Amino acid sequence: MRNESEATSREERGLGSVANALRLLETMARVPQAGVSELARALHLSKASMDRLLSTFTRAGFAEQDPATRKYRLTVKIVALAESVRSRIGLVEIARPHLTGLAEQVHEAVNLGVYLDGGMVYLDSIPSRHTFQIEARPGVMLPAYCTGAGKAILAFSRPEVVESYLAGVAPVAHTRFTLTSVSLIREELESIRRAGFAEDKGELLEEACCAAAPVPGPDGYAVAALSVTAPRSRYSVRRAELISAVTAAAERVTAGIAAAGITAPGRTNPAPPLS
Repeated sequence: MRNESEATSREERGLGSVANALRLLETMARVPQAGVSELARALHLSKASMDRLLSTFTRAGFAEQDPATRKYRLTVKIVALAESVRSRIGLVEIARPHLTGLAEQVHEAVNLGVYLDGGMVYLDSIPSRHTFQIEARPGVMLPAYCTGAGKAILAFSRPEVVESYLAGVAPVAHTRFTLTSVSLIREELESIRRAGFAEDKGELLEEACCAAAPVPGPDGYAVAALSVTAPRSRYSVRRAELISAVTAAAERVTAGIAAAGITAPGRTNPAPPLS
């Protein structure tokens, strides 16, 4: 019981620290710069606690200290973070009508996914109306190397992003169709670049297949991907149709992003072959 109580106490202290960090972030966002004492008074914390919080912010790159005034201010890293969130919210808003149209056209599950921290995350999904369906849940991280959307994004990402991913990935055989070597994944990404679309042929779930197409940003690198997922039995019959439909929908989302002026890393010319 004592161990359990100590664990609970540590967890509560941790949550309190997170809450204080968030309060500090909000406070610093309202003023150009402030000192340790000023911020400690504003948040009703001790100077020692505030000093630790500011040290953490500084080490993480979210705050910096003015050498002349010794006061702290937020860095442009916060701006980049905010822009990333804004862009993704805008992306969902722009893509949603095209996701809906795609779902109505193919009557299968459709998804909008992005690459995040070495994995693929769905931002939005519309389930199939079929009784037997493959459903994806927004917010759940999946391996990029064995999902159609993940491979579509990787194939059209910056070379350094791809190389970093391949250097760190440890492929696991989810099914007998999963690519489990980095060399095979690299070859697959090259094929996807040439074809312009990606497929998951039962690599994550053996009976689930999907077609996916990249959504490039203003500079041409993929910022997201659209995918259509169906049971193997239906996918094998409708493969060409589903590839065509998802590719066309991705092109419409790309046009919407360009019209809205959403910025994201990318380029317009084709990515070079992976070395």
